[in-house]
Amino acid sequence: MTYYSAEAWRNLIEVTAQPMGSDDDVHAAIRVVTRALTSLEEGIHDTQTLVQQLAASLGDHRQTALALSHSPPPSQAPKSPSSQGDHLRIYCLGPFEIYCGEEWIPQRRTGKGRAILKYLAARPRQPVLRDVLLEVLWPGAEPRVANNRLKVAMHHLRQAFALRGPDHDCGEYILFHNGCYLFNPHITVWTDVEAFESHWRQGMRLERAGRLAEAIPFYLQAEMLYRGDFLAEDLFEEWTLVRREELKDLYLTILDKLSRYWLQTGSADRAIEGWKKIIAKDPWREDAYRHLMVCFARCRQRELALRWYDLCVQTLQTQLGLEPEPETVALYQRIRSGESLSKWMD
Repeated sequence: MTYYSAEAWRNLIEVTAQPMGSDDDVHAAIRVVTRALTSLEEGIHDTQTLVQQLAASLGDHRQTALALSHSPPPSQAPKSPSSQGDHLRIYCLGPFEIYCGEEWIPQRRTGKGRAILKYLAARPRQPVLRDVLLEVLWPGAEPRVANNRLKVAMHHLRQAFALRGPDHDCGEYILFHNGCYLFNPHITVWTDVEAFESHWRQGMRLERAGRLAEAIPFYLQAEMLYRGDFLAEDLFEEWTLVRREELKDLYLTILDKLSRYWLQTGSADRAIEGWKKIIAKDPWREDAYRHLMVCFARCRQRELALRWYDLCVQTLQTQLGLEPEPETVALYQRIRSGESLSKWMD
């Protein structure tokens, strides 16, 4: 296929701009123009087809990369209990993601609509007053300006959901009723935050009833759901701060319970990994350093145990300007002298 270049089009314009001396000249010019327009139409069609193919390919790669890098494996990602009809599955622990059924909902162009989704997902069973959203998303803005921005954000959000097809609209998922925005109560909404807290509560009830071994699987499920801190990409959004710390504290508590259980049942390697995760989240937790020191000492790896003490001292001094607690120093001295730690438990 031969397409006309910019130079060819300029020549064509010059030719057709010349006075036509005869009917033959006119017909010849018409044939030239017709061929040029036909070629142009074919080029546009081919270009549109190529763009569509690239867009489809990009979408496939995007979803594949997302599934590999962010989404939990199928065995670790509980699905919505609804097996029929539409339902939303929302991940807030770590990268924010939302699915309708098994279909990922893209949010690249939703702007503040993405923030609206996050705010609703943080309290999926509660209607949110429009005025509350306006204040959270556009603090200090004039009411009229903020309200217009909210309308624009909802329009973008509607477009994101509409990508699923002509029969789907954001109005099916998010309603505006009595001055409030809310998820449609007729659609099942599953969030990793609610599932995380539910597993935690079930584990706690069993543990308090003296059934720790039965509580451990629930703690494990909660630990697997914690892909990262709550709305990790919104670290400086004020409304996320308290909730993020609450959930992180629960996660650290779960890790500590699991690690203690593994140590007691002889799984020192799993206990070590658990306390390492705690230190990765909270590098000033001296109790976690002490547990690691004991674990390595019991495994006859005294040098590693002493190395974790050195790391504890360095972290406290450089980041907080503090000395280790007397209990940590005493444990270090016992390990260094070779004393038995078989009965030690922090």
